[in-house]
Amino acid sequence: MKRLRIMGLVMGLALAAAFCAAQANAEELTGTLKKIKETGVINIGYRDSSIPFSYLDDNQKPIGFAIDICLKIVDAVKK
Repeated sequence: MKRLRIMGLVMGLALAAAFCAAQANAEELTGTLKKIKETGVINIGYRDSSIPFSYLDDNQKPIGFAIDICLKIVDAVKK
């Protein structure tokens, strides 16, 4: 029982160390995030006939679950 606690503690510390090391590199932007920062543009894609995930309403505006999720992601990236 004591050995399991020690193993759990070691695993927890290793996980915490890996998480902290990953956050140290989070400031360096590459790929898509770098492109978004440079251009100020975020592109999202959707299917116009995948009800209820994404589809066009009467005004040809995209709506649906996928659009809602994309807009939440855009808001998070803006922060």
